[in-house]
Amino acid sequence: MKKYELQIFAETLPKNPITPEINYETEAFINTTPTEETPTWASIAALTKNMAESLNEVIYQASYYADKGWGSSEVVGAQMTLTLTGDCKPSDTAYEYITSEKVMYEFGEARKTHMKLTRGTKTIIWPITLVNITKGRGDSAATNALTVTIHGNGKPLLSTTSTTE
Repeated sequence: MKKYELQIFAETLPKNPITPEINYETEAFINTTPTEETPTWASIAALTKNMAESLNEVIYQASYYADKGWGSSEVVGAQMTLTLTGDCKPSDTAYEYITSEKVMYEFGEARKTHMKLTRGTKTIIWPITLVNITKGRGDSAATNALTVTIHGNGKPLLSTTSTTE
């Protein structure tokens, strides 16, 4: 029977894979007092099951003679949007604000407020308009679904806070 030097294997550790971002680590808040100078932030975490963010980029496309028919593209603008899907939860502060008669059934200024997204030390705050607010109905044995699309108004404010240990 041969003897093996097992210590050699114990000293070389394989590397762990890089951990991907986990979606629930992003926190989202809506300002429920948009006409006041100081915002009142209500978390939308309890009613949100899915958030899909998009920049909805504006693209200028052109073909130049020098490129012999091949085109070029430039991103010349964007509008940040966020689509939320979740469940209707009466008594949740964010839900009550979004589906209130003064927001859901009115237009213009009534649909404008602010959104805040945080993830670790990064924060995005921007003025928004709430659109396509839909309280689903559907199957009798399912929960009542909520969908709302958030359209950014102008450039969002991006910030990073430092951490103290």
